[in-house]
Amino acid sequence: MGHGRTTASYGSASSSRSEPAQRHGRGGPRAALLTALLTALPLGALPSALAQTPAALGDRGEYAAAWERAHTVPTAAMQTSAARAATDEVVYHLVPSGAPLAEQLPWLQRAVTAAEQATKLDPSSATAVVQLARAKGEIARRSGVLQNLGVASELKALFDRALELDPDDADALVGLAMWHLELVQNGVGWLYGGRKDAVRPLLERGVAAAPRQLNLRVEYATALIALGDEASAREQLELALELPAARASDELERARAAAMLATLDDR
Repeated sequence: MGHGRTTASYGSASSSRSEPAQRHGRGGPRAALLTALLTALPLGALPSALAQTPAALGDRGEYAAAWERAHTVPTAAMQTSAARAATDEVVYHLVPSGAPLAEQLPWLQRAVTAAEQATKLDPSSATAVVQLARAKGEIARRSGVLQNLGVASELKALFDRALELDPDDADALVGLAMWHLELVQNGVGWLYGGRKDAVRPLLERGVAAAPRQLNLRVEYATALIALGDEASAREQLELALELPAARASDELERARAAAMLATLDDR
């Protein structure tokens, strides 16, 4: 499914991603973690402690360390952070470094385990469900099972569940759009309900829900190229390059956007 990141990776990613709960002012995994720190640590210890939270480590690209910090803590927020970090380790570290599949799959299984635990601890968390879909989608791509064993239907159900919990979850909207696109491109949309005409509306809603989320612009451009609208894809890539890079993963997304623009220029 795509490029080993959020392209057709259903959620993009991620991860690596903005949290719907934060967008709507309801807190979320990062807010819960900050609250715990504020109440448990002396004031002088806060700057150092905050620099070592899973969120801060992930922002710096230290995904393995973020997972290590989060995965043993039995809360939905920390399990969600662990799932995101484990998938990001694959998408933004192992894949770019050329690591073999044997190194990638254990991390993705860790992501699934953590995300499943998060959804059990908090069934109302759309973010946790998206991370579960994201991890399972990455495994499906690498294992070649998307088009059998019911994986496509399972991923669709996860995205639908996330959107029932939060209709404006940007990652779920974009992930579902890329699910439709990939199935149509592979000629099996008719088997699972994948529709070409569903792709662009979902992407538009996703970008509107998180207009400053850099990776979503790149996802949108990827889909637009596949749909034959290179002019609109160029606009999205240019917008992506104008957005600030808030996380280490954003720097990689910016580089990807620049490479895609160069490819369009060469055509």
